[in-house]
Amino acid sequence: MQELKEFSDLPDDLSDSADSSDRFTDFRSQTDDYVREHPDKAVGFALLGGFVLSQLPIGFILVLLFRAVLLAAKPALLILGGMKLVEEVQKRCD
Repeated sequence: MQELKEFSDLPDDLSDSADSSDRFTDFRSQTDDYVREHPDKAVGFALLGGFVLSQLPIGFILVLLFRAVLLAAKPALLILGGMKLVEEVQKRCD
């Protein structure tokens, strides 16, 4: 893990895109070197990450989000329709 401690020395300012690109290139290069030096750890981390991602209820969360959007859309459309109706009535009265 000492090899990865070097990344904590990176500056926080990301305003310069060229500097950000250089830092990303350096980060990728150092990551590639670390993976080549420790392939067993890299495979272990990849397997662990894949397992954790497979255990997340992403499908369930997406279904809940979709239902929440539909639930919120009905009153929003009703309010919008009422506003348009009021606008039309005001136009015809004038």
